[in-house]
Amino acid sequence: MTQDQIGTQSRYTFDMQNGINGTVQHPNGDAMDAESGTHTVNDTRPRPGHGTSSAWQAGWNVGNCMQGIGILSLPYTVKEGGTAALVTMAVVLLIGNYTSKQILVRCMYEEEVCLDDSNSKSLMVRRRVRNTYADIADACFSGGSKVLNIMQLIDIVAVATLYLELAGSLLVDTFPFLGIHTLWWTVICAILLLPTVFFETLTNISWLSLVAVFSLILMYSSVVWYSFGKSVTWDLDNMPGFRLDSFSLSSSIILFNFGCQFLVPSVEESLKDKSKFEVMVNWTYVVTGFLNLSYAFFAFLTFADDTKEFITYNMELGLLQASVSLMFVVKSLLSYPLMIFLIVNAVDALHLSYVPSCYGTTAGASPSKWALLFRTTLVMFTLFLAVVIPHFTLLMGFTGSLTAPWLDFIFPCLFHLKLKKGKLGWISIAANWGVIFVGVTGGVIGLVYSSIQLFDAMWSDLF
Repeated sequence: MTQDQIGTQSRYTFDMQNGINGTVQHPNGDAMDAESGTHTVNDTRPRPGHGTSSAWQAGWNVGNCMQGIGILSLPYTVKEGGTAALVTMAVVLLIGNYTSKQILVRCMYEEEVCLDDSNSKSLMVRRRVRNTYADIADACFSGGSKVLNIMQLIDIVAVATLYLELAGSLLVDTFPFLGIHTLWWTVICAILLLPTVFFETLTNISWLSLVAVFSLILMYSSVVWYSFGKSVTWDLDNMPGFRLDSFSLSSSIILFNFGCQFLVPSVEESLKDKSKFEVMVNWTYVVTGFLNLSYAFFAFLTFADDTKEFITYNMELGLLQASVSLMFVVKSLLSYPLMIFLIVNAVDALHLSYVPSCYGTTAGASPSKWALLFRTTLVMFTLFLAVVIPHFTLLMGFTGSLTAPWLDFIFPCLFHLKLKKGKLGWISIAANWGVIFVGVTGGVIGLVYSSIQLFDAMWSDLF
């Protein structure tokens, strides 16, 4: 296609990333090669928010998702796992960056050699042929998307449930003088969240993520400041040695806390300028790693063997302790809509014949009555689970071992090896198999020990 021909088709617009990749973006979501005019048809279902987020907004969403439900328990993981827990945090973050940036997003694109009509030279054109994590799974294995979406649903529903449970528990500690029971605080949180779960785009949700991330930064700063005030009591000899049973719980919580791979394809799709994606991911992981490692390490040094399941339980009652609790309540409540958004996307991606679409009939249209009812039911369901399921940390560890290794480590690498077969160098192949080995080993060990501990705790409740 010549430049004159391109100019006559005003309905096509270039964006920075597609220009680099030799594509022109059509308003309906199809991609047209800038030189050959060949279309690659993407998912035609309405996807609100396509290409509307800045790199900053995308970073808030990724950062918020990475700052998972286990943040208050990170110092506790150091108490249980010692130096190995800190190393595990760093390794999980490094592997997460690799599988997000180098694997998952690249699996959404295919490269083809095309002829440039203007100078008869060959061009390598990268076209986006898949939109979601589930699309990648389907391209690799028949029915792969259904398996993936079910695992995602288990993982995200657990996170949403734990956000409500934790918010209710912390509000009891923050406002003990009100005399409101944990159950009723949890119900109040669910009611307050109802209007926010109807957001349909990651761009809108990014503003909630912005406030959530800033609340976390304030919380980190408060805990570290408090810890430095007690620095005269620090003693590195208090760092526990390695024990497989306690370390397995720590590693499971860490896995559950930092996973965000299921969000990455949607975030990349939502970017206006996709050339900024890798830089955004790098900076998000660097900042997240620094904040979490320093916070977990300094808080543990302060409380040592007395480190509780939630770090706020260690702090003296007063303004600082109440502020830290309240800031994490804000983070929990403002992260919840993102989880509902992901659940809705996962259900919609299953293409169940008996379940109507969770979105409007066209992009930007108001959701149907079914969609409103479904999202409200989701909130009620997670509220029910938050009320009836005890043992927060053990449940978090069990769920982390069950789903996180597959979604964050194993599946991305298997899909990459399958889709890019014959195109990868030996270093990439070895790296992929190395990540798979870490995911399988860590997942199996964590699942065995967290299951035993959860069973023992529930058995003690009964007898």
